[in-house]
Amino acid sequence: MLRYDGEPVRALRADAERAHDVIYLGSFSKTFAAGLRVGWALATTAVKDKLVLAAESAILSQSPFPQLAVDRYLRTQPWSDQIKVFREIYRERRDAMLDALTEYMPPGVTWTTPAGGFFVWATLPEGLDAKAMLPRATSARVAYVPGTGFYADDSGQANMRLSFCYPPPERIREGVRRLGDVITQ
Repeated sequence: MLRYDGEPVRALRADAERAHDVIYLGSFSKTFAAGLRVGWALATTAVKDKLVLAAESAILSQSPFPQLAVDRYLRTQPWSDQIKVFREIYRERRDAMLDALTEYMPPGVTWTTPAGGFFVWATLPEGLDAKAMLPRATSARVAYVPGTGFYADDSGQANMRLSFCYPPPERIREGVRRLGDVITQ
């Protein structure tokens, strides 16, 4: 639902020949309240039973309060209008990051242009390691997630995930400027 260009992408389940073979997952953490860990799963009963067991083994007891808050919100608030507002806010932040990357990144750095979501995937020039560079970046008061955390085989050393969802555009620009300085050094 947080797509910045064009219409939201239809869920795979909506077009699947055998919809029961597709598990549809979602969360309210980005459209209702950041960090709120309430989501949904549309799946067969057998899969749902296993998901419940997995959740119970990871979390001793689910708190009903956030679930009740989401329920009340969905019943009483114009949530689809709120998503439109979020789309505009996050599009502005995404565009600020993309503009700053164009202005401040040294040659050889490349990045994606996300159509939705909260992250830009950046690739460093050959020979640079995002994980090894992270302490220097945090000393410059800028942070990112090294790409190695997204690969099972420990590849992704040259990659980093940059988030644009939280800071306002002016802080995004400053963070990208600092990151560009770190990469240049």
